[in-house]
Amino acid sequence: MENPQQKSQSQREKIEQGLRSCPMFHDWPADRLWELSLSARLARYRRDTQILVCEGTPRDILLVVSGSVELGATNATGDKYLLAVLEPGQVVQLAHLLMEQEDVPSPYVYHARKDSQIIHIPSAAMRRLLDAEPTLWRSVALLVLRRHRLSTRSLKDRAIRSIRRRLAIALMNLAKDYDSRETDVYRTELHISQTDLANMLKVSRQTVGKELRRLQDEGGVNRSGGYNRISLNIPGLKRIVQEDECAE
Repeated sequence: MENPQQKSQSQREKIEQGLRSCPMFHDWPADRLWELSLSARLARYRRDTQILVCEGTPRDILLVVSGSVELGATNATGDKYLLAVLEPGQVVQLAHLLMEQEDVPSPYVYHARKDSQIIHIPSAAMRRLLDAEPTLWRSVALLVLRRHRLSTRSLKDRAIRSIRRRLAIALMNLAKDYDSRETDVYRTELHISQTDLANMLKVSRQTVGKELRRLQDEGGVNRSGGYNRISLNIPGLKRIVQEDECAE
C-alpha cells in the first residue's frame, strides 16, 4: 500500500504526463513542466457535473486529461449557448494569465459530458514560470491568437452564411481538436445531440433536424449509427461548404 509521500509522487507524475498531452506544452523544458506539476492538482468529475474552481473564483487554467468537457454559457432566461466540446489535451481559461485582477468572473461555464479528469493549474503559478522564462510565452500567445481568429471567423459566418453552411462547418470543427482546427485531421464520428447543435448555432432544434436531413441526402453525414451519433463524410461536407461559398 502506498504511503502518503509515494501517493503524492505518483499524483505529480500523472499531472506531468497530462501536461505533456497538451500541444501548448510540447516545447516546454522538462524541468519547467515538473515545476508546474508541483502547483497543479488533478480532479475527477462525474458526467453532467460542473467543473469546479478554487475558492469559487475562476482563476485556474483547466486542462482536459480524459473524458469530454462542454464549454458554454446560459443567460438569465435559461437560454443556453454551446461554444465548444473539449477533448483530452485541450486547455482553457488562458485569458487569466493576462489579467491583473483576481476576481474577474469567467463568461463561460464548464460541464463534464463524460466522466472526466481535469488538471487545475493556478494561473498565478503558471504566470510566474512564464515570466521566469519569457520565451515560453510564445506558445501561449500563438494559441490565444489562433483561438481569436477562429472566434472572429465564427462571428462572420453567423452574420452572413446560410444555416446549411454553418452547420457543415460546425460539424467539421467539432471533428477537430479545439486547438488545432486549422489542421486537416478529423474524427469521422461525433457524439452530439441536435439540441447541442441548435445551442451552438442559436437556431431551433427543428431547424437543425431539417438541415441534418439535407446534409445526409447530399452525402455529408450519416445518422444511422444510433442516438446522438453522427458519422461524417469530410470530403462531402467540404464540397457542401464550397458550393455554398460559390452560391453566395
